[in-house]
Amino acid sequence: MMKYKNLGKNGPKVSLVGLGFWQAGGRQWKYSSPNWIKEVVEAAHARGINFLDTAEIYGNGRSEQLLGRALKELGLREEFIVASKIAGYRVIEWDIMKGIDGITRRLGSKPDIVQAHWPPPIIVDVCRIVRSLEKAVIMGKTGYYGLSNYPGNLLSKALECSKRIEPVSNQIQYHLGYRSGENDVFPVAERSGVGILAWSPLAKGALAGLREAKDPAQKRDPVFKAVARDDRLQKTLDTIARKYETSIASVSLAWIIAKGAIPIPGTRKPMRVKEYALAVDVELSSEDINLLDEVTRVYVSRWGDSYRALQYMRYIPCLFQRLAIKVMRGV
Repeated sequence: MMKYKNLGKNGPKVSLVGLGFWQAGGRQWKYSSPNWIKEVVEAAHARGINFLDTAEIYGNGRSEQLLGRALKELGLREEFIVASKIAGYRVIEWDIMKGIDGITRRLGSKPDIVQAHWPPPIIVDVCRIVRSLEKAVIMGKTGYYGLSNYPGNLLSKALECSKRIEPVSNQIQYHLGYRSGENDVFPVAERSGVGILAWSPLAKGALAGLREAKDPAQKRDPVFKAVARDDRLQKTLDTIARKYETSIASVSLAWIIAKGAIPIPGTRKPMRVKEYALAVDVELSSEDINLLDEVTRVYVSRWGDSYRALQYMRYIPCLFQRLAIKVMRGV
C-alpha cells in the first residue's frame, strides 16, 4: 500500500515514490506512440502514486503537453500533484512569470509546484530567482515552489533570500551511484526542512539491473557506465533483492526512501510502475542499508565532494543557454 508524507515543512502530501516524465519528450530517449503516457498515468493512479514531475525543456514542452493531455483525457488531474520546472536561463521576474504561464498553457492547468531547474549564472543573484518564485505563489500562478540542482551553499543562500515563503523541495541527482549530495545538500535540507526529490534514482536503468546501454541517454552518461560495470554493487543488490523477494529496482528505490528522499523514476512501461510502487513496502534492515552504504561509499565523493550536477551551466550566459536549448529543441 502506498505511503505519503508532506513535501518539506509546509508542502503538499505526496507519495513516497513519484514518477518523472523526461522520457515523454527527451530527445535522448527512443519513444514512439505517446499512448504509453496515459497507460503509465493510469497505472500510477491505481498504485496510489500521486506525484508527477516534468519540465519545460523536456522535448521543448512536449513532455508537459503529453502529460497534460493524458491527465485531461483520463479525468485525473485533481488526483495528482504535478510539478514542473522553469529553465535556469530565466532570471528576470517577467521571464520567470512568462515561463510559468507557458507551463500552465501546455499542461492545461496550473502546476502545483514550480521549480527552478538549475541555478542561475554566477553573475546573477539567487535572491532574484527565489523572490520571483515567491511572488508567483502569492499571485496564485502555482501552489508551491521548489529548486532543482542547487548545491548546499546555494540552497542555504536561497533560504536566506526567502521572505514569506520558503521552497518546499530541492530536486537533485541522487542514488546509490551518485551520493555527492549527502556532503552538502542533505545537511542543509535537514536543518531547514526542505524536502529532497531524487531524479534519475535508478541511474537510467543501471540500478534496475541493466548492464548494457541501449539508448543515447545511457551511452553518454558516465554515471550509468560506472554503476552498470560495478560488479560488487550489482551482486549486492541482487543478493538483497532475493532476500526480500523483490526486484533490484525496488531495493534501489527503497534505499533512497530510507535516506529520507523521494525518488522520481521514469519509465515508458506501465508494468514498471507496479515495481516502483512496491518499493515503499520494502523495509530494508539497518544491516542491509549499512551494507549498501559501504559498497557504494566510493560514490560519496567520486563525482565531487559537493553536489555538482549541472553546475557547469552557471558559467554559460543565459542567452547562450537559451539558444542552445532552442536549437536542440529541448533536451
